[in-house]
Parts: sequence; C-alpha cells; structure tokens
Amino acid sequence: MWQDADDPGAGEALRAALRGWGYSPEPGAAAGLSVVVAQRPRAELIPHGATEVLWWVRDASPEEASEVLNLRPGWVLRRDDLNAARQALQRLQSRAPQAEDWLRQMVQQTSFAELLRLVLERAMNLAEAEGGGLWVRREDTFFQRAGDGSFPEAPLPREAARALVAAGEAWWIAPAEQMGLLRLKGPKIPPEIFLAGSQDAEQLLLGAWRLEESRLLSFKDDLTVAQNRRCLEVELPRMVRDAAAGGESLSLLFFDVDNLKALNSEHGHMAGSLMLRTVADGAHRICRAHDRLYRYGGDEFCILMPRTTSLGAAKLGERLLAVLQEAPLLIDGEWVPVSLSVGIAAFPEHAAGAEALLAASDKALMEAKRAGKHRVVMAR
Repeated sequence: MWQDADDPGAGEALRAALRGWGYSPEPGAAAGLSVVVAQRPRAELIPHGATEVLWWVRDASPEEASEVLNLRPGWVLRRDDLNAARQALQRLQSRAPQAEDWLRQMVQQTSFAELLRLVLERAMNLAEAEGGGLWVRREDTFFQRAGDGSFPEAPLPREAARALVAAGEAWWIAPAEQMGLLRLKGPKIPPEIFLAGSQDAEQLLLGAWRLEESRLLSFKDDLTVAQNRRCLEVELPRMVRDAAAGGESLSLLFFDVDNLKALNSEHGHMAGSLMLRTVADGAHRICRAHDRLYRYGGDEFCILMPRTTSLGAAKLGERLLAVLQEAPLLIDGEWVPVSLSVGIAAFPEHAAGAEALLAASDKALMEAKRAGKHRVVMAR
C-alpha cells in the first residue's frame, strides 16, 4: 500500500515508476508491504498492519533508520535513486523468511564507516565476545576503523595481519582481497557462526571500500602523499558534525615550514620539495591511526585530530617540532634545520563550526610566525 506520511507529492516519481514495474500503489494502510513517503523515517509513521516498509525519505541518519527497521523489516532509501527502490522491492519480495534482516540497514544511507561498525557489532554479538576491532587495508597496511578499545589502534603491516589469521587470533573480511581484518576478545562461539554476517555483507563492503579507495586517490597530494586541500574541505565539516553529535573535541593543527622561500632561492626547488616530503614523513610517523594529515597548499599542512582536546593537540605539535629538529637535511654539503610554526584550535573550545575552526587555527599560526617562528601557539 501507499502512504504520503508527512511530505505529500514528494513521491510522485516513485509512484509512476511503481506502476511501470507492475505494482499498484494504492493509498491507505493494509497488511503486507507498504511504501511510506516522508521527510525522515519515524516510528509513528509506520502503517498499521504493515509487515514490511519501504521508506522513501528526504534524509535519514543511521540511528533513525535502525529505529524504524527494528520495528518493521524493510529498507530506508533517500529520494534520489529509483533503481535502488526497485532492487529493494525485489529483495523484499524474494528474500527467504529466515534471511538476515540486519542487512537492510546497509543500503543507501550508510557510509563505509557505518557498514564496518554494523559488521563489528554483529560479529561481537554473535560470538558473545567481550570486545573487538576491525581493520581495513590500505595498500600493504591495515588500519583500525572500528573498535571498542579492546585492541591497540596501531597499524598492522600485512605480514603481521597474516600471522594473526594463521594463529587463529583474527579473521579476514572479504578473504579473496584481504580487505579487512576482524579481531574479537574472548569469543565463545565458533568462527563459522559469527563470520556469517560479514560474508553476507561482503559485496556491500567491497563496493564501499573500492569507492572510498578511488576517492582517496583523487584526494592525495602527489609530492607528500598527504591528503590534499580538496579532501580537507570535504572531511572537515563531516568531522565537526561527528564531534558535535558525540559531544567530543576535534582539534586542528595548522602549520607551515619556516623559511622555505629562502631555501628555494638558495638551493633550488628540489631542495624545497625534499623539505616538504621530510615534514610530511615526520608528521605521518607521529600521527595516530585516526588522525588525518593534509597538505593545504604550498608549505602549509593541517592535522585533524578527532576526540582530542587542544592540550592533546599541543603535545603532538611540540613533539612534531622536536622530531623534525633532530633530523636536519644535508643539502649541497650544508646541514639545513627543519623548522615549523604551528597554530592550534579546537572545536568547540575555540570555534563553533568548520570554517571558524580553520580560521582560528590559521590565526594562531600567524601569531606563531610573528612571535619568532618554530613554536606552537594556541588559539584564544
């Protein structure tokens, strides 16, 4: 049946498509499959007697989708893909009664990070495990992307990951491509049971992973292998929203290389490129797995630090200065010191949004320059 819940007329394209696919979308409520057109999915909009619901919404958070889908099986789709609606209807009609309804949460509105969280939570629940973590491969290294703190967040080289699997201490996610690694603390159920969920979701995970990898390539700075400014402009607003939703701090280090113009003038641009790579390498070494390094442009870099206060960011900034100061560059027979100026700002301590956070850290960087360079300055 068809129900315009709180957004009349917004589903006309879907209604026409349904008729073309051989369905009869009649208004009202009845037992069976219902299509609900709404601005957002809400429990009170579930039609009386509906056994399954296809939600056609303007937007939906993972929490909103999970709430309505836990009350009634179905799919939550944003109103921008009629093909997804057709596929969802076909799956709802063809799936076996014993099929896993948890997969319904993993379509359209769910990001790769949310898919990973769902897979980990399901594996932990099925295994009756005390805790767990899930790592995802990038090139030959695995990075923890979901976890509850049961395992260290340190990256795992591929050989270390293989050794854990061989020892029965971890399991591959999408084994053919070794896309990810699952670790559980104290599982009480055999692996063939708790791995079933990730196997069911394998194609969804692989598709989301490949999409993320292709985007990362377009967001990469070729010289320093840091993320580029375009990537920062995409990720900073999202990370601010995540921090606000979780009631957490997000810190931003904005830094640049001192005296790079003078180095280029005296020794040439090859020397300047070497300096930039050295700075990026040093920053990569001290960043945690979930910190993000970006080359903002020219000699400027940013580090985003989720779940980190301004004091924690200041410690990393001071450590970065110390690490690079201990590694001068030998250029044309001359030892050239590596010096940085760093500005730090934190959300929500110094800024209420993404643009304000960037501006506050940039202003702090300018103060570090005026104060004599090679120092860390906190936003005020």
